[in-house]
Amino acid sequence: MMFVIPRPNVIESDEGFSVEVLGMTGLLYTEGSKSLRLDSEVLAKPTGLIIYTSSIRTWNSLHDGEIVDEAKRDVIVENIRRAFRFRGFEIEVA
Repeated sequence: MMFVIPRPNVIESDEGFSVEVLGMTGLLYTEGSKSLRLDSEVLAKPTGLIIYTSSIRTWNSLHDGEIVDEAKRDVIVENIRRAFRFRGFEIEVA
């Protein structure tokens, strides 16, 4: 697996997904043509970021709000974790 940073606040994987930091309280996760926004929060701790899995519910409207099941949610969380590890950060998951 290889990661690149094509522009500020974006981490892209050669496995077909990317994570974009949208500010202090949100991430955009993209996988192929699908994307979803999830809640996160920047922390003043060594971990630096917490993501809230309860906000990973459906893909964007282009996919008719397709529901993200628990197995896929776990994959998304792990992909986000790997992307941030590439940048030297651990994340918390709530």
